[in-house]
Amino acid sequence: MSDLIDADYRLLYLLSRLNISLGFGEKSVDTVCKENDFDTNCFLFLANFQSNKSIIDVEATFESLPLRPLLRYLKSSHSYFLEKRLPNIRRKLELVFSDADRGLQQAVLDFFDNYTNEVYEHMQYEDEVVFPYVYSLMEESCKEPYSINIFEERHNDIEGKMNDLKQILMKYVSGSKDQMLMVNILTELYMSEEELEAHTFIEDSLVIPRVKRIEKERTQK
Repeated sequence: MSDLIDADYRLLYLLSRLNISLGFGEKSVDTVCKENDFDTNCFLFLANFQSNKSIIDVEATFESLPLRPLLRYLKSSHSYFLEKRLPNIRRKLELVFSDADRGLQQAVLDFFDNYTNEVYEHMQYEDEVVFPYVYSLMEESCKEPYSINIFEERHNDIEGKMNDLKQILMKYVSGSKDQMLMVNILTELYMSEEELEAHTFIEDSLVIPRVKRIEKERTQK
């Protein structure tokens, strides 16, 4: 596991999302995954996909994997963004503005808070409605008059405003109070945008088509 992380430090964020702690010594990827009750092949799929996109046929590889661990990953990612990533960015935004930019700071914080609320509503709906529906569908205990098509139709873009915030900060905030902190904020925004794009791709292009096939199988029984 340490060799894998050393090859791409960004995988530290994957460990954080899955609540896998550091300090695993010389343990293999398989051992660390088993100790944390997470499917090893699913972990490697996520690591390859998010690290270097080296999987030639993402859809075929995804189809060979169990769905439950990947739903767990998506749900854990929600907690990661809402409880760690976004609050951390906001704390830094409170510190980076000079006294002369207080009006702009308030506008940026209001923009960020509104964005955070949108992300919260987006992810809360998935946690409370979509994922329980998919679990019940897999267990063949589904009695709710719901369809994954409903989720697909209302699944909105949560990456776009992250780019808007990046543009505002780069173009209109000097960073004169703490240039390195501003660079740190922008780096974190770029990384968050990439993470959210990967997250959305997994939901839209991999999970939704698979759930549709499960629905079709259930209706044919």
